Amino acid sequence: MPRSLVSRSLEPLVAVLWGVLLVWTAWLAAVWILPVGANALGLAEGASVPKNADLRGALLLLANHADLIWLVLAVMNLHLVLTRAHGLRTARAWLAFSAGGALVLGALNARTGLPFGRLYFGAALGPKRLGVTAGWMLLWPALVMSAREAVLRLRPRASHATVAAASAMLVLFTVMNIEWPARFIRGWWVWQSEDARNPSGVPWINWAAWLAGPWLMAFAMREKNVLSGVASRSLKPIVILASLNAIALATRLRAWVGG
Repeated sequence: MPRSLVSRSLEPLVAVLWGVLLVWTAWLAAVWILPVGANALGLAEGASVPKNADLRGALLLLANHADLIWLVLAVMNLHLVLTRAHGLRTARAWLAFSAGGALVLGALNARTGLPFGRLYFGAALGPKRLGVTAGWMLLWPALVMSAREAVLRLRPRASHATVAAASAMLVLFTVMNIEWPARFIRGWWVWQSEDARNPSGVPWINWAAWLAGPWLMAFAMREKNVLSGVASRSLKPIVILASLNAIALATRLRAWVGG
């Protein structure tokens, strides 16, 4: 079947998309670790003012949008990985399911404070719809799909239930790792507690939601052809997940060393 004009015109973009993500990951590392343009939203109390906050506007603009652009690039690359491994229909379904689930959970939380707690988003994750930022909707598929593919790359013979559980644990570990720098360095979100003695603590229900939600999503991502999926596992999801964790750990280390 001949390819469409649109498909042919997108081939150069597809060819360089992974390289663009790697370059942007290096920029994200600089933005988080140095930090560049950090805490521009002023959401998180106690976050240090960046020494290079007087950089010219273009650099600050790139820094303040580094997180959202990285998530967009990560999800685009994951979509390509899943499309090659499982087909376009499956890739779109999994992406829609995970992003849509994040929207539903985020909107519910904005109204009720459940299941994550009193969580308020900052502008670093993009514009809001129904109280939910665009970056939140991208964060879930980026983490869940990366974790699932990483587990299957390492344990291709694992059962479906085991893969779902391991994926959820990997997502939870990643979220626990990035929560502090995401909140205090980048201003992704801020917490409010009903307990006046703990005005900005993370409630336990947040971690429970980050375990249960990814587990349900990963469990719903059942492959039709397991053998073909095993044969075509890519290392890219592992690189995406490992990079985000490494950046968060390096940010924590620099903050600890810097006092």
